[in-house]
Amino acid sequence: MYASKTLLKVAVLWLGFSLSSYSSSAAAVDLPLTINAQQNNLSANVELSPLVSFDLSVQFENTVGLTPQNLLVEASLINLADPDILHRLPDSLLTTVPQAFPVLISVRPDSTKGFSFSGAYTIELYTKSLHYTEGTPLRLFHSHQNGTFEDITTMTGSGSYRVRGNGGQFSDFIILADLRDANTIIQSKLTRLESIANESQSQLSVGAYQALVDAINTVSVAINADNKGQALAAVENLIHLLEADNGTLYPDVWRSSNDLNNVRGNLISAATTLRFSLRIE
Repeated sequence: MYASKTLLKVAVLWLGFSLSSYSSSAAAVDLPLTINAQQNNLSANVELSPLVSFDLSVQFENTVGLTPQNLLVEASLINLADPDILHRLPDSLLTTVPQAFPVLISVRPDSTKGFSFSGAYTIELYTKSLHYTEGTPLRLFHSHQNGTFEDITTMTGSGSYRVRGNGGQFSDFIILADLRDANTIIQSKLTRLESIANESQSQLSVGAYQALVDAINTVSVAINADNKGQALAAVENLIHLLEADNGTLYPDVWRSSNDLNNVRGNLISAATTLRFSLRIE
């Protein structure tokens, strides 16, 4: 087994706001990041302040170049009113940063190095700074290249709060309280799924694209007919279609130079978080 430790750079950024529970002094904290290249995973235990800490883990299907030199992972305390964050929220009124966990996590592989992965990674956060309750609106969101944050949640649980999601690309992750209507969330996830498929058409064979579109259309028809059972079954069929492929029909490689579209990983992420929302609706 190959296991190595390096430093997770945790930039604790104070962006001009004052919360009584936090120190106002800027600081940079270096913490150990554990990388196990043989197991295709990384993990870290992070403490940003006496009241804000979390455990991070990322599990990949397969990786190349998963080494300490090829990755930069940063965590920042953010200003709850920071316009650079607010304009990236899907709804500035109904999706909000929890005051007890104003944390932005950024995973930025070095673009000049040879890191790559295939398929969808699974990211999990565990924190005692938040508490799980049944029906909690807390969700894990992801933003690529400063774009709008999108819900990628596939699981939430207790102890004190644990959340899991997956994806086919990096950059930023944040926990938000999402108070949008359940149907709005489901429709937004369906739209994301359709958009990924449409944007990937040029990379797919006619047959692969048609199979994908047919599967997504079946999901869409069931959702729009308000048939939850059929919608869940259709999403499961779509996920099976994607997970059964090894990158032959649906390209599934992402690399740090950011020049490849991880079609399968992005579709799996969109489909599995849609399944999560259908199950809890």
